[in-house]
Amino acid sequence: MSHRKENELMLQVARMYYNDGLNQQQIGDRLSISRQKVSRLLAEARAQGIVQITLSDPFAPDPELEARLKDAFGLRALVLTPGEGLNLAALRQRIGVVAAEYLSHVLSDEALVGIGWGRALHATVTALSEERRAAIHVIPLLGGIGQMAPSFQVNELARQLAEAFGGTWRELYIPATIEDRAAWETLMRLEEVKQVAQLWHQVRPAVVGIGHFEFQRQSSMFFASSMSQRTLSSLEAAGAVGDICARFFDAQGQPVTMEAGVVGISLDQVRALPEVIAIAGGMDKVSAILGAIRGGYIKTLVTDTVTARAVLERHQQTGGK
Repeated sequence: MSHRKENELMLQVARMYYNDGLNQQQIGDRLSISRQKVSRLLAEARAQGIVQITLSDPFAPDPELEARLKDAFGLRALVLTPGEGLNLAALRQRIGVVAAEYLSHVLSDEALVGIGWGRALHATVTALSEERRAAIHVIPLLGGIGQMAPSFQVNELARQLAEAFGGTWRELYIPATIEDRAAWETLMRLEEVKQVAQLWHQVRPAVVGIGHFEFQRQSSMFFASSMSQRTLSSLEAAGAVGDICARFFDAQGQPVTMEAGVVGISLDQVRALPEVIAIAGGMDKVSAILGAIRGGYIKTLVTDTVTARAVLERHQQTGGK
């Protein structure tokens, strides 16, 4: 076989192995060559630099970036994971892994944990292992029934978090938002709601996601289906950029009120908690994350390096130092 044909075969084998996910025997069968030759060609491809393998450590720290963000925003803690080169689904999964690892270290026996909702939180509880045992008790920070995606099923998130640690949980079978104010007032008087609401100021810590508001896209499946167009329009007009537990705020972190009633912890209550761990990432969340930080709603942020840099840059562009 000529040198050119050998190189072409080497490249073909490498593509089938690394891109197509075929094993060496499958490649040999398809190309009518021995498995040993496939192995030799793969080794030669690496030796010649045709194949270059790069390992990305999802736990690799960036101490300089961490220090800059903590200094700029006064955060108690910042947990970063590399975000370069990842699509949104992979990024969310990676953030969930590091968030799960962080929670496994900070949640302790007898902790009363409040949990919000969101796709990053869903990725986090999914990534939790059952190696760390602690007698935690988990409560929802807002209602959670209705036709919602799994990421917004707060009762299920509470159950998964509690079970991963061998703890207990409580459910709140009430909608998170209610357009009819009279109906909302009636529900808020229910004993089930009052008992959970009385615990919100006691949670140590609260674990929340940060939602982003883009009216034009109606990017949140939950809000688009559970709020009227009138409510959505009023939020947009008021400059809402994000929410924590269905409580909206603007780019400076100021609360944005809406006509719909919310069964959930208030932003003032969130701000008053001694520890709020927010888990969020992605370029679409930059304004929302910055608003949440400026509002003083979060003490610890778990995110990725790309988002963190963008948040810092946006802050500096809009009057921050």
